[in-house]
Amino acid sequence: MNHAPPSSVVERAGKSSRFAVRAWPTLSVREANNEAIWRLLRVVVYGILLTRASSDPLFNLLGADAGAMGVGAILNALAISIAFVLLARWPLTAPFSVVGIWAPFLLIAFASTLYAPDFVAAMRLALVLLSYWSFFIIPFFLWRSQSDVSRFVMLVLGSSVIPSLYALVDIARGLPDMTEFRLQSTFSHPNIYAFYLVLLLGLALYVRSSRIIRVTPRVRLLVTLYIPYLLVLLMLTKTRSAWMTGGLIFLVYALRVDRKFLAGFLVIPVLVAGNPSVLDRLSDIAEPTEIDSFTQLNDSTRLNSYEWRQALWESAIPQIIEKPLLGHGLESFKPSTPSFFPLIGPEGIDGHNFYLQTGFEMGLLGVFAWVWLLGSVARQILKGRRHDPPGVLIILCILAGYVLECYSDNMHFYLSFNWYFWFVIGTICAWVYNEERASRPQTGRRTRHRLRTSGPACRFSSRR
Repeated sequence: MNHAPPSSVVERAGKSSRFAVRAWPTLSVREANNEAIWRLLRVVVYGILLTRASSDPLFNLLGADAGAMGVGAILNALAISIAFVLLARWPLTAPFSVVGIWAPFLLIAFASTLYAPDFVAAMRLALVLLSYWSFFIIPFFLWRSQSDVSRFVMLVLGSSVIPSLYALVDIARGLPDMTEFRLQSTFSHPNIYAFYLVLLLGLALYVRSSRIIRVTPRVRLLVTLYIPYLLVLLMLTKTRSAWMTGGLIFLVYALRVDRKFLAGFLVIPVLVAGNPSVLDRLSDIAEPTEIDSFTQLNDSTRLNSYEWRQALWESAIPQIIEKPLLGHGLESFKPSTPSFFPLIGPEGIDGHNFYLQTGFEMGLLGVFAWVWLLGSVARQILKGRRHDPPGVLIILCILAGYVLECYSDNMHFYLSFNWYFWFVIGTICAWVYNEERASRPQTGRRTRHRLRTSGPACRFSSRR
């Protein structure tokens, strides 16, 4: 049986929270239980999001890798369970797109575990992908009003407090050898931290530009002052793809929202001059190595990182062509690389290109499903332009940055970052969905009855 979401229970008491509190004693046992469950799940989600960015060092303190994996598996199972509980109790709260746009990709991912070389590893990755869907749909069920956009965005920004402070400790440790140092703060790899910083940078600019974000002038000022610090941290990660996507978001904001931010690009030469290793990272990719075969490589003749990636991708393409439709099975790329890429040892390596690795493991069906998913999300976000043009522009830049990052990195393995990213994207999609429902003409007796018996519509009908 479908139950109205707990937000409709409160809304029925009136627009004022004071009347809602007075009405609480009159609720039925079922309604009271629904409200209690909803509040509990909301607190748990808040707790996960506030702490996940700073949890990796704690996992490491547990001892062996197996212990850390156990904690990660528990959190992963918890996130998935929360999403399914919300979906089961209030199935009418979210649109079909919550399930529909993700279903093809997830179905192909789980199906590809059946012919994967390592079923356990493949199923583990499939469940990780399912957890990304979980954080995408959770905002639809936690939603109560437009103010939740501000609340959820500030929640993600708040998760960065501990990593940003711990970054100072990480920098202090790296001062003796800044040439080799790459900032990773509380994350397990500099690249993951870099993409997380790009997301934070985008959200900080979103807080400044969006017409629907409601924060005090003091909070807005603090977010603005936070931006230069985020840029410095991003520079120290030395992740070039993150530099590119962060620069793209910053440039679009400066050109389309606030031209005063163009002055920020004048700081780039100062930052580079202050840390020559950054210039080395840029010059490395700009100096190609010309060779006729891999046998010419030695200690003095090496491929730069991008050339190395290109060599890996070119070596993988014939393997993709062998099984173009369904691929070789989830988590099959890494163990297969020693057989077709001579520059890697027997342990293998992942593709550093999510599109190519998806094509290898899930075939063209998987690639098309992933592209369709990203396109569907972009289309949903675009519907919000008439309500918040500058804010939607920045969110689309964040999404475009993610699309670009997937080209040169193993984005599907970066669990903590993906949880935050898909939670933000889900928040914006939930806002657009509820705005569209609120502005839709509601006439006729049958329409009014349907609105009273469905989740978000019930909330909006009480406001209209």
